[in-house]
Amino acid sequence: MKIGNTIINVRGDFDIACTRRLSGNGATVVFIHGFGSAKEHFRYAFDSPSLEGFSLVVPDLVGFGQSRGPEEFGYRMKDQAAVILQLLDRLEIVTFHLCAHSMGGLIAMNMAEMEPFRVLSLIDMEGNLTPEDCFISGQVAERTFEEFVEKGRRKLEVLFRDAGLEDPSMREYVNTFAAASTEALYTSACHTVEVSSTPLVERLSRIRNVCFIYGEKNRGLYPGEALLQAAGVPIFYIKDAGHSMATENPKQLFSVIRSFIDGVSRTAPGG
Repeated sequence: MKIGNTIINVRGDFDIACTRRLSGNGATVVFIHGFGSAKEHFRYAFDSPSLEGFSLVVPDLVGFGQSRGPEEFGYRMKDQAAVILQLLDRLEIVTFHLCAHSMGGLIAMNMAEMEPFRVLSLIDMEGNLTPEDCFISGQVAERTFEEFVEKGRRKLEVLFRDAGLEDPSMREYVNTFAAASTEALYTSACHTVEVSSTPLVERLSRIRNVCFIYGEKNRGLYPGEALLQAAGVPIFYIKDAGHSMATENPKQLFSVIRSFIDGVSRTAPGG
């Protein structure tokens, strides 16, 4: 199975950095990273025994990592969703399973709503559901753009670097946050805060073959969990992990993802 890193031009306007693995006739799993992050957050997916047999596609969102777009790009969740769908068109991927983390869950939700018959399942990993989920994005959005440019961004980067002295996942985040464009960070944060005040659990529950994953360390901490339970959305917990479960306990995370996808595949027509 060959793993390749490439930059793919989409629609003539976007250069999307993407790590991809082709695997015979297996289904495709698409990973969507979160706010201030990048495709490297899912690097362990490519070595996971649980994901053997799957083709994998892991892009950088526009304005994050190495992906860039035109100056007038909106950086709203639906904007990002449209570009990723067009990237998959370029790669000739018709149907796929979606695995999305944090803010990426909002983008994946839009993808599933825009083209529901292409999305075979949606695995949402601590995606935004309520205002309480807006950790870093909330700190960004509380400032004006000018304030964020002048001192807000620098202040956050110093805080992340200090936190990284004890937290390995934060050490990685320092680098990916620094690589993101200022416009992408600020506009994405504002839109994340905006949509997190809407009935997201209702929207999520209407998507077919959906589940939600929390790090065990965050069990019971956020109001979205009870809303998911009331809506009947399956919830899984990753032991010894918090928000960055893809790096804190990738073995169990990818095992849970594989089990969920296998279950969806067995119950699908013709499965």
